[in-house]
Amino acid sequence: ELGSIRETTRGKVVLLLASVKPDWSRWVNHSRHERMYYFAGSVLTQPHGMEAAVRAADFLFTRDRVESDALLTPGNEQVFLYDSSGMDDLVELYRTTYQRVVSGEPVARSYYDVYLGDGALFHVRDPCVREDVPLRVFVEITPEDPKHLHRGGLPRWRRRNENGFEMLRHAFRRYGVLFEGKCMVVLPLPDYPVSGIRTGQEGGAGRVLWEVEIPAR
Repeated sequence: ELGSIRETTRGKVVLLLASVKPDWSRWVNHSRHERMYYFAGSVLTQPHGMEAAVRAADFLFTRDRVESDALLTPGNEQVFLYDSSGMDDLVELYRTTYQRVVSGEPVARSYYDVYLGDGALFHVRDPCVREDVPLRVFVEITPEDPKHLHRGGLPRWRRRNENGFEMLRHAFRRYGVLFEGKCMVVLPLPDYPVSGIRTGQEGGAGRVLWEVEIPAR
């Protein structure tokens, strides 16, 4: 699917958008160099300053599918390409997801409020401006059974066996959306039983700007 998309986008400006549909296996196995490889020959942009980014883009790329006249890859199952007019339909998806998430009570409150549901952690902030967008979000996941830290398919850089937890750090631009004055970061949870979670935001030089702990209950 990415190969066929590359032929369409070669030499064009592509706006890369995060997904609001959590998928743990896709999250942990996704190579950070995948997009650079498959979009060789295209100009890639990120959504900070959303309106300007959309105006400058020829295409939108995301793992989220919405039925839209702007959808250029209706036969795809994993990744989707839209012309830039599809942004309104994607924002409607973000809006619906956000409203569903905040209809419940957060499991923790800080600079971002943290919600739990749909197999994921949702970090949300409203109102939110570009300066509120986190440089990097981290999650420490402690499994009930330490054997899950020794899974053969777990990349070596993600193993933290000596500390008893699994650490993931990801940039907002890949897992967060900024729309209508709101920020939302979607961080999928693993498919194994968890005894506790610590999550927060890092600034420059690895400084922790805020953090919260979420017990298993």
